[in-house]
Parts: sequence; structure tokens; C-alpha cells
Amino acid sequence: MSLTSAQPTAIAEPPVETLMAAAPRGLVPTPPDSRLSLLARRSFRMLNHYFMVPALKAGLGPWMGTPFGGWILLLRVRGRKSGQLRDNPLSYLVADGAVWVMAGFGSRTDWYRNLLADPKAEVILPGRTIACRAQSVEDADTRARIIPRLVRATGAPGYLTGIDPFRSTDDQLLAVTAWVPLIRLVPEGAAVVAGPDDPGGLGWVWRQVVLLVIGALFVRTVVRMLRGLRRR
Repeated sequence: MSLTSAQPTAIAEPPVETLMAAAPRGLVPTPPDSRLSLLARRSFRMLNHYFMVPALKAGLGPWMGTPFGGWILLLRVRGRKSGQLRDNPLSYLVADGAVWVMAGFGSRTDWYRNLLADPKAEVILPGRTIACRAQSVEDADTRARIIPRLVRATGAPGYLTGIDPFRSTDDQLLAVTAWVPLIRLVPEGAAVVAGPDDPGGLGWVWRQVVLLVIGALFVRTVVRMLRGLRRR
């Protein structure tokens, strides 16, 4: 099955082997890989494998989300070749009763290509897990409404667009992401409602205060231990 479209008309599924070169309908072609983009992909792959995925599986998602580093979900999709489930940490936005993500490496993004083969996905958000179906959204008005909010919700990683996401206009953000697929994850059940630990929520405030207090107590304990050793 193909990644379903948010448009009334169906989109034919492009052959898997041509996805690297093909651009989704309505988008400009994905830029060719540069040394920097290849390095970024490898770095993200290692960070996700050794830290982000284990942390999110352990339920630490609510403690990781802030306006500075963004909010992260875990997108679980089925590999198009292996058939195995694959976990992908992604920045996200909750709007219009659905969850929104972007394929940051364009049409060559692995999890996006997996969704082209099977649009069924599981989304692990802070405090809940939701079965969803992915839709590729190419409507210009919807992209104009969602993408600027989504990019800014990523926090510091939003600078990977090449511009300042917080000082740039919506039109500038849309221009630099014109080649990036926008995916709507539609829940199979009730509409998704943003909670305090989702983008725009304030759950991060008290959690960061708790972490700062714990950190301060830890540093204080270490300093006292070191002073005691010196006195001996």
C-alpha cells in the first residue's frame, strides 16, 4: 500500500528503487546529498540508536521536551524490506486532531520510504501510544499553516533549515522546506489533543525545575565529599 494522500485523488506509489530521485507531487526535488548532510544523517542515526530511542522507550519523553531542544515522539513503522518494526525519534506538532512530522532528509528519508510501503504507524507520545495512518500533505494552504509552527516547535534543531526559524518569516521557512515532505499522522481512534508535555505545553517548566534542584543537590554533595577528603 502507498502512503495515503490528504487530497481526494489517489497518489500512485512510486517504485521503491526510484524514491531517491523522485519528488512527491507538489514538492521541489530533494537536493543532492552533500558531505555535511551525509555527516548529519550518520550523526543522527548514532544519536537515535544509542540515546534517543532507549530514552523514549524508557518513558523519559516528558522529561526531554523543552522549547529549547524541541519535543520528541517515537514513530514506529514497519521496514519495507526487513518487515521489522523500526523506531524513529522525531520532532512533532499536535494540531487539527492529528500529529504532524516532517521528513527532514526529503524523499530519501528512511522512515518516510517505509511509510510509502505501509502507511500504518504507531506513535508514542508523552503518556500515550496511538495507532495512526500516515497521510502525505501537499496542499499549499495546509503546509503554510503547519510547517512554520512545526519548525519552530523543534527548538534549536530548527536552525538546521539554514536560517533562524524564530526571526524568519513564515514565507522564508516555507521556501527553505519546499522540498521536505509533510506527514499527517491521523489517529485510528479519537482525535489527538495536545497535553502539557506536548509542543506548546508548560509541563516542561516544573520538570526542568526538578532537574535543576536535583543537579544542584548532586553538585553540593560532591563538593562536600571532596572537601571531606581534603581534610583527611
